[in-house]
Amino acid sequence: MKLYRQEVLMERLLKFRLREYRFNLIKVECYDRFDGDTFMCRVEVFKGGEDIENRIIKYESELNGTFVVDFENRLELHFAQC
Repeated sequence: MKLYRQEVLMERLLKFRLREYRFNLIKVECYDRFDGDTFMCRVEVFKGGEDIENRIIKYESELNGTFVVDFENRLELHFAQC
């Protein structure tokens, strides 16, 4: 239950912080790696639809205190390259 709650909180936080981009869908999935106390989180962002061809970015990293900031930096870098 703790991991599901973390997933919901992460999704709400990202939807709030990324609202200016007006994405169609932000998918968040958190899971346990079963090698200690390490949790991973995967975020997929879609714009213009919910199909794989409409995916803007997919980011997966260890869930820690800087996950959201690291994701936002990666997203800004992605848009700067386009």
